[in-house]
Amino acid sequence: MKIAILVGTRPEIIKMAPIIRECQKRKLDYFIIHSKQHYSEKLDGIFFSELDLPAPKYNLNVGSGGHAHQTGRILIALEPILLSETPDLLLVQGDTNTVVAGALAARKLNIKVGHVEAGLRSFDQTMPEESNRIIADHISDYLFAVTDLQVGYLKKEGLPDSKIFKVGNTIVDALLSHRIHAEKTSKILSALKLQTKRYYLLTSHRAANVDDPDALKEIIQLIAKIPGRVCWPIHYRTQKVLGESKIDLPGNLTWTDPVGYSDFLNLLSNCAAVITDSGGVQEEACILGVPCVTIRDRTERPETVDVGANVLVHRNADAMVAALHRPMSPWTNPFGDGHTAKRILDIVTGQHAQPALPTRDTVCVVGLGYMGLPTSLLFANAGIRVVGFDLNEKKVREINGGHCPFEESGIPELLTAALKTGHFNAQTKPAAADVFVVAVPTPHENKKCDLSFVLSAVNDLLPVMKNGNLLIIESTIKPKTCEDIILPLLQSKHLRVQVAHCPERAIPGNTLHEIVHNDRIIGATSPEAAQRAARLYSTFTKGAIHQTNLVTAECVKLMENTFRDVNIALANEFSLIADRFRFDISAAIRLANKHPRVNILQPGIGVGGHCIAIDPWFLTEDVGGDLNLIRTARELNDGMPKRIVARIQNKIDRSVRKIGILGVSYKPDVDDARETPVLEVARILSERYEIRCHDPLVKDWDFELLPIEEVDGWADVLVILSNHTVYASRKFVSPLLSFEKLINAELTPGLRSVTVQARRPRSGTRSRRTNDERSIG
Repeated sequence: MKIAILVGTRPEIIKMAPIIRECQKRKLDYFIIHSKQHYSEKLDGIFFSELDLPAPKYNLNVGSGGHAHQTGRILIALEPILLSETPDLLLVQGDTNTVVAGALAARKLNIKVGHVEAGLRSFDQTMPEESNRIIADHISDYLFAVTDLQVGYLKKEGLPDSKIFKVGNTIVDALLSHRIHAEKTSKILSALKLQTKRYYLLTSHRAANVDDPDALKEIIQLIAKIPGRVCWPIHYRTQKVLGESKIDLPGNLTWTDPVGYSDFLNLLSNCAAVITDSGGVQEEACILGVPCVTIRDRTERPETVDVGANVLVHRNADAMVAALHRPMSPWTNPFGDGHTAKRILDIVTGQHAQPALPTRDTVCVVGLGYMGLPTSLLFANAGIRVVGFDLNEKKVREINGGHCPFEESGIPELLTAALKTGHFNAQTKPAAADVFVVAVPTPHENKKCDLSFVLSAVNDLLPVMKNGNLLIIESTIKPKTCEDIILPLLQSKHLRVQVAHCPERAIPGNTLHEIVHNDRIIGATSPEAAQRAARLYSTFTKGAIHQTNLVTAECVKLMENTFRDVNIALANEFSLIADRFRFDISAAIRLANKHPRVNILQPGIGVGGHCIAIDPWFLTEDVGGDLNLIRTARELNDGMPKRIVARIQNKIDRSVRKIGILGVSYKPDVDDARETPVLEVARILSERYEIRCHDPLVKDWDFELLPIEEVDGWADVLVILSNHTVYASRKFVSPLLSFEKLINAELTPGLRSVTVQARRPRSGTRSRRTNDERSIG
């Protein structure tokens, strides 16, 4: 086999060096082509000598230029070389113009292409590198991915399993082989008078950061905010922009021309932290255990963020300073073991047997409710064999018969498709599987997390579990549940089962879309367990998958809903203040939100649902009494139904005896009445009035739900508490207290609103009222 190795930039030389050395070791027929996209001696030439690499057989001398200019020149210069040499394989690495031009040239000549570091995605189409990655991946024959995350991205783009190989990253090979040499030979610290761990390293070369003078000024302002010395090896292109724009450098900056690999490695290894916009530096810092702050808002190396090595701050000075001083814990390198080059050459030379299709885990999902059922169906439609386990026999029969047991857009069609595949069935007993997903409700009892359903589900699974299984808890749980309760339970049964927590993040009414498109948070007992869970969810998830530890994942979901609860409480308290001062709360909020940094939510009758009304109690359950903000917000929202009853009574005449309640779900246009604040309003009103309730969506509730014809006309007044769209188009017989008028205070100080009097039928017929008599508020 004859192999051509194409490089063009500093990172490509470094990352291809282990492959070149492995070719030498195996005495393979290979040659190196250098496009010279980086054409400075200090930006590329020095790396060949430092890394003890043979000189390129061909130099294309492309140099600088626009994207079309560079790509076109490489194509033109490369084609006759490939025609003359006729290699069996061209290896390219990364995401540069050199990579995409090389892949195109080889593909058109029917030469196989191997893309090293395939599958990286930032999902930022403004980056030219993103287009280069995607094009190279889709025309390559070998896709050498770094982690399961990239494997998942490639599969979701429809690329065949037979082309995809998870091998790790050659940068680990390069760092491990060269780090000791760099420490011995580099004199850069003494030359720049830098002390170990007493300086910050900055690298910035992205066009969006350094080619635009305004953006570059922001970078300089960032440096000035850093409380300490900063070392910046400045790219020649950036030096030119600094000079032309007459940008002064801050006093805490030590700068130098671009440095060689040994010097850079020494600078990186010994800094307190690195600030960068480079994807490669994010990897290198993560591997070396150096904290990283990335001055971008997206990264194609999300693993560095997931393990806690990296924080994205864009060009926000305050966020950067906070990130530099964040508390740090050790992390595990996610990029491989230093044998990536060996794996790549084993594969291309036929010494590695790639299975035609990797074996997929079988799955048993416990709980076929709002989250468990759609999750089961999505797995099944992705080709995974799934058993759905639920104790409710009626629900199981309905599901197996093709009937969704609740109203939710898209799920009936998904159920029909899953049943046709034969990959899904529901049953009332658990089944043995490779992965178990627990998606049962977590109620609260006396403002505490009731784990009885979760523990019951896990106990039901114990007889069918075996060593090597993965248990994923999707149910919302309080902090430390997995570590303090679930793991000890498994260990007591002598089961070596990995545990992960992947909290559901979807909202009724839009469940299916959000399950598919929202980002996923996965915390696990080990990086391997997290990657296994990520591989499973990547079969259908289009959002990013973020890996972390167990307790962080547990708290993320609780914090999300607590944030919303606290902000709803703020809006509700504003509405209570509006009651005192008699101003239009809706108008006030609308106008306040004209401020670019203000986004006040709308007040309501309270907070319901199975998340926002509960999760803050779980988060604060085991927290001391000195932290009270969250509890205070929760108590304010829990108290809103009583205040709503007072508002209703304030807006109706004393002669009213019959009240019709319209809408009982916890939010408009859904059939979910869990934790709905309407229930408490109904209970309080029922102590003084006759009440009847109607909801077009909810099927079953604590109070009897009647047809609208038995409520409207019977009631002296109708009160809309869940503002379903259907009510907006209906003409009511009974006087109506709309949701908007219920939320807003009176606008005229000292005056009562026009009240509703109880009806006085005449001659056995319904009385006619004037418009004024029928108006509320």
